[in-house]
Amino acid sequence: MRISRESTDYRVYRILSENPLSGEKLAKKLGISRTAVWKAVQKLKECGVYVESNASGYTIAGEEELNPYEVARLAFESGFKEVHFYDVTDSTNSRAKEYGKPDALFFANRQTAGRGRHGRKWLSEEGGLYFSVTLSPPLDYSELPKLTLIAGLSVAEAIPQSEIKWPNDVLIKGRKVCGILSELHGEVERPLVIVGVGINVKNPHPENGISLSELYDVSRREVFEQVIRNFSKNYRMLLDGRWCELRRRIERRCSSVGKAVRVTTPSGVAEGIAEAISEDGSLVVSGKKIYAGDCIHLR
Repeated sequence: MRISRESTDYRVYRILSENPLSGEKLAKKLGISRTAVWKAVQKLKECGVYVESNASGYTIAGEEELNPYEVARLAFESGFKEVHFYDVTDSTNSRAKEYGKPDALFFANRQTAGRGRHGRKWLSEEGGLYFSVTLSPPLDYSELPKLTLIAGLSVAEAIPQSEIKWPNDVLIKGRKVCGILSELHGEVERPLVIVGVGINVKNPHPENGISLSELYDVSRREVFEQVIRNFSKNYRMLLDGRWCELRRRIERRCSSVGKAVRVTTPSGVAEGIAEAISEDGSLVVSGKKIYAGDCIHLR
């Protein structure tokens, strides 16, 4: 389902989140009919918002965790203009690509064809967090890989004991808790960037992975809220020219820096000590800049 700030059901949700209100007053406040209010309330109920009717009018008595309207509220507060919510879809990155416009967030409770880099399958069962954002940043093409790094930073700073594995993973104790897939579409001069994030929270995972529930008592809502707020803040910092500050924070969190690594790239294999994250976001391995590749930490 698609939700915008102007959607009648979302506007009813926001008003009732603050105060109970009668159908008559809601209709007057929103400039719609009482029938339209009733239909919006029914839609809220169908989507996991528990709306009761009493002498004071309509009241939200509770809601399911990360129902479409709660996801939308958190997304809108973080600067996104539209939310597409799926109980099940093949891939939020695929849905984002079809949409093709910036400033939208795509969220799914489960993906049937979640994927990582190079088409690798990403297990996406219920209990995890799976979402993609669409961006059209006023950045040079060479700077776009920085978006993957700030997404990793946004996740790592939301999860205790986690670290970034260059270029697109977040680990806890050497096991993957999050994968990030960034894809470019459209014109080179101003491409659409899709940043997809998959986080293991309470879901099954591969043997080399880990879920947050194995270590912490944490809700999907808490993790999503912190990550999306972090990303919004870090993205604004990047656009404001504060990459140097972001880069220092990424380096402090990056488990690859200081380790012996082997990076497989389209042009060959680079092996050596990962020395730093460079000004342009590449990984410096024994003096050589690596812009993309599969990085393995050597024992």
